[in-house]
Amino acid sequence: MDLPLKHSIQNIFIQVGQFDRYAIFDFYYGSDAYQKYGNTVYGYIIYTPSERAKLKLEINSHNVGNDDGLVLLDGALQDTKKNKLLKTEGFYARDVRSLSALDIGPIKNQYDNADVKDIPNTINVDFSPDLFDGERMQLLLFRKRIKEGIPLIPAEKRMYFSLMLLLERDQLSDGDKNTFLINAETGKFYDDVLITSLKTLVYADRKNSPFRAALNNALANRRKERVAFICRHLGIATKHIDKLKNENEEAWMELMKLVYGFEDETLTLWGWTQHVYWDFERFIHIYLRHYKKFLINESSKGQGTGFQYTLKDIRRIINIVLDANKEEIENRLKAGKGFHIQNDNGYYFNGNYYSLKINPDGRLMQFHPQNNL
Repeated sequence: MDLPLKHSIQNIFIQVGQFDRYAIFDFYYGSDAYQKYGNTVYGYIIYTPSERAKLKLEINSHNVGNDDGLVLLDGALQDTKKNKLLKTEGFYARDVRSLSALDIGPIKNQYDNADVKDIPNTINVDFSPDLFDGERMQLLLFRKRIKEGIPLIPAEKRMYFSLMLLLERDQLSDGDKNTFLINAETGKFYDDVLITSLKTLVYADRKNSPFRAALNNALANRRKERVAFICRHLGIATKHIDKLKNENEEAWMELMKLVYGFEDETLTLWGWTQHVYWDFERFIHIYLRHYKKFLINESSKGQGTGFQYTLKDIRRIINIVLDANKEEIENRLKAGKGFHIQNDNGYYFNGNYYSLKINPDGRLMQFHPQNNL
């Protein structure tokens, strides 16, 4: 069918693509796209970094083309099979009869936005639990995961039995206690166990708690171990951490909160059959190398591409990218293989492309924004 090219790939980029607008495509009756998808499709256009950079360069030049080309769409149709085809096979611009856009908010070019960003459509809920309510809720969540076959990583298993030690001591068997909570070399509780089971008790009775010395010792051991890792990772000495306190106390305080408070966790939960998790070493790598608010000039490792988000939103971005690639990640992990996307295969969200690397055991190894081309 020989039809006029009403919307070239350049025109589509100018109108909707460069702004990541929600696009609505109507097809010519009888065209290949019409026969494959029906009259109308809608969603967000998918570009690789090199495609976006090429189109951006072209529309800013004095020689803008009028070309047919393949359009891939992150579709929002009711038919999931068609959505998958839109994302993998797409349609050609020559089949587009009309193009419109649905805008929820102001039109912005997030790709060229270098400021700190907010995740669209995010709601923050404040939660202030009473004494032990947080621990009880966490124990219930662990039990729900176990019941539904969602595995706990080793650190979570230790936390699970530590919570039983705190809340349900009579239900904790000697076998589980010796296996998960006691260090066989010292015959004493692991530091993580003491931190989980004692911190609320001590904070609730700040002055007189008989457990304060044990908790402080466990926290001191955690700090020593984790600061040593940070120094090795950045190629610095502990004096540079102390120097940070004098030069940027806000950054130092935030770092110390993470050193003391971070707990290994599973990032993928409900609806996943394979787990992806991060531990302190991988989390702190992302924080130290890619968080713009943190930089130690003496580091021999430099700083990688920086996130344009606050720390709490970086965690949310990771889950957005994981969920978007869920099917492929799970298939790879089930087969005993890792998962890796980068460069032109990076995942695009809100103006940035992201690289992601996961080990075959589900450990998150890398996650960072790519440099915009």
